[in-house]
Amino acid sequence: MENSNISTDVAIIGGGLAGLSAAIYLARAGMDVTLFEKSNGLGGRAATQEYEGYAFNHGIHAFYHGSAGTRVLRELGATYTYKNPRRVQLYERDHFSPAPVSASTILRTDFLTAAEKAAFVGLFTKITRTKFASVGGQSAREWLDREVRQPRLYKMLSAFACTLTYCANLDLVSAEVFLQRVILSDIRYLDRGWQSLVDSLQARAVAAGVHILNRTRVSEIFQREERIEGVGLADGRRVAARAVLLAPTPVEALKLLDGERYMPLRQTLAASKSVRVACLDVALSSLPVPQHAIVFDLAQPRFLTAQSLFARVAPAGKALIHTIKQLDPARPGDPHQDERDLEEWLDQIQPGWRAVLVKRIFLPRIEAVSLLPTAQSGGLAGRPGVQVPGVSNLYLAGDWIGDAGYLADASLASARQAAHLLIRNGLPMQPATQQAKSEIY
Repeated sequence: MENSNISTDVAIIGGGLAGLSAAIYLARAGMDVTLFEKSNGLGGRAATQEYEGYAFNHGIHAFYHGSAGTRVLRELGATYTYKNPRRVQLYERDHFSPAPVSASTILRTDFLTAAEKAAFVGLFTKITRTKFASVGGQSAREWLDREVRQPRLYKMLSAFACTLTYCANLDLVSAEVFLQRVILSDIRYLDRGWQSLVDSLQARAVAAGVHILNRTRVSEIFQREERIEGVGLADGRRVAARAVLLAPTPVEALKLLDGERYMPLRQTLAASKSVRVACLDVALSSLPVPQHAIVFDLAQPRFLTAQSLFARVAPAGKALIHTIKQLDPARPGDPHQDERDLEEWLDQIQPGWRAVLVKRIFLPRIEAVSLLPTAQSGGLAGRPGVQVPGVSNLYLAGDWIGDAGYLADASLASARQAAHLLIRNGLPMQPATQQAKSEIY
């Protein structure tokens, strides 16, 4: 590469959970790693916005401990403090019932009859014994139609499926995703929001020697035959790199993956669907009805959680509530109606919220999942792999990559898989042109 004024072993594009995690693995393996993030800060969708002591996540978030991402955080030494949510309820026609999410609540709930409770316990036992990949080609709806005979149990599990997958179209989403998340009962709300996790990963990346460049957009990937030689920055500089790891959204990745050799990946992404939700978050000076902490709507695909009752995301005595309406990727609907539906949802669950409102943030079409694992695509196995076919030193990571996990779990798991594959494959020969790191760092 001519006129190159920066060089690195590995250039990572994207400073979200995937990019940060992969950077730590690679730097600890002795590689020189440079991470490029176009925004002012790191984290991507895991970033948290602070407002007068309220920690607004970028939409509704929860960490599923014991999932694919747990191993990654443990290996990287990432730390966070958390609380487990409690008092989960079902809502139907002005009536609240305990949601059967534990042994005690199964016994206490008045939503299910004794026979339905027994059927639910048997069904849960069957799920724990299921090889999830075996139902990758079935939709969540097909699985429910086959396995659930009781109408009220069916209604409850449908509400769970929409919330756990963030998708209102159960004919699209693979049953594999739904069933995997059903058994992950150790749900955690993070103190200070997910920014605490991002900050922990950033600290470990810096300690490992990762060079982090915020406000630096990569505009081009340079390639010669089947090998990547580096990247070009929006300000005109070139970066010689022995390998490149792409960890942005699919839309951002497609801007960089131009050319005939990337056509299969481009076609896969063009045929896929992202999952977007409508999200209304409200900061309140007090919580009107503390007993209604976490609520599933059985009439519409809506969900509410007052995370401030459990995690430190609001000033003492005050409240932060997240509400979402799951949407149909095929028919997303009217954002104005979605906002009215979420306001009505708050009126039903937390009447009086308007009188104590401090700040509201409405996100009409926030992307919850970059690529929905559908039954048609075979579930998680239908996502692209961590190495781009036909290119020896180009790797991918993100919530749309790999056959493990969903949402943040997929980001973390694919980062680990991509980093370990890159380490195992080794780096190609150093580009001929190098410049001292002091020219940029």
